[in-house]
Amino acid sequence: MKNPSLLRLLFALFSFALPVALQAKDESPGHSGSIQFSCAVWEKLSYPELFYRDGKSYLPLEFFPGNRSQLYPLKDGNALELYEKVTAEDGEVTYQLVGKAPLVAGARRMLFLVDPVANASRLPLKLYGVNDALDVFPPGTMRFFNFSPTELQVKFAGQVSKLTAGGMSLVKSNVSEKGGFIPFLIGDPKGAVVFETRLFSQPTGRDMVFISPPAQPGGRVLVKVLPQLIAPEPPQPAGPPPSSSP
Repeated sequence: MKNPSLLRLLFALFSFALPVALQAKDESPGHSGSIQFSCAVWEKLSYPELFYRDGKSYLPLEFFPGNRSQLYPLKDGNALELYEKVTAEDGEVTYQLVGKAPLVAGARRMLFLVDPVANASRLPLKLYGVNDALDVFPPGTMRFFNFSPTELQVKFAGQVSKLTAGGMSLVKSNVSEKGGFIPFLIGDPKGAVVFETRLFSQPTGRDMVFISPPAQPGGRVLVKVLPQLIAPEPPQPAGPPPSSSP
């Protein structure tokens, strides 16, 4: 997104709680081969350091609230496991599991949303993994997730998408090279508008839009945007001119 002050305003105004539906939808029995992954958090986590396990190695992660982390390699395993480092009184260092989510079958690039669990009886971090490959989610598109328990209708760039509870849709923005603001409306199952704003889109950007139920009965749905810019591919060098016969 080219306007950082607008981005900060969006994150100040919009908040939501991640539901269990996406995790259940994206669970898979297994995964083979190495992948790349990034993580996203909305607020700073309470852990001074977090690590992920790759085989027998524990590797550090760095988070940027309201944005994606860098891409990390994961060469071994069928799940992303996050750990905190624990140092005992005798100086012994161990790693304690704090969050885990399976890899999506067939995905070679993934995004994991990381959310703390209040008063957790099990793991204190919830992880939700989605296929983040460029061929699945290309630049110049918006990806909408319905994390509410009811069906919603989303209107964006002249297209109306019906999103079931836990559903997702992908919409091409068709903006000019400079980008622009596009009206974004959310309707209830009967089509009545329950939320309206404008979203900035550009051909090199791909943004995720997460929709959650109101924090209180009768309130507005809650919306949060996770932006990303994709660097355009460099132009391919021209081949040699065809040879001419004498």
